[in-house]
Amino acid sequence: MWQRVLAIILIIIGLLMAVLGVVSEQDTTIRLVGALLLLVGIVWLYRQPSAKKSHSGDIPPLRWYQSPIVWIPIIGIILFLISLAL
Repeated sequence: MWQRVLAIILIIIGLLMAVLGVVSEQDTTIRLVGALLLLVGIVWLYRQPSAKKSHSGDIPPLRWYQSPIVWIPIIGIILFLISLAL
């Protein structure tokens, strides 16, 4: 469990370093290190063993209103409307 979380954190840190590397004088080095961390995090996450589902029948399927596919655009629209008001 914690190995997956650490791999995702490593991916996020690598992505931020690769994208935000232009704010320093040594942007090429920071971007390369960020890309390397991103790659290591992706490989580490990919090599994690799959989670064993011992109680797969106990978990009900998600309803349509619980899906992130529905809520992410709604949150984006709300944030857009708030930014227009400010």
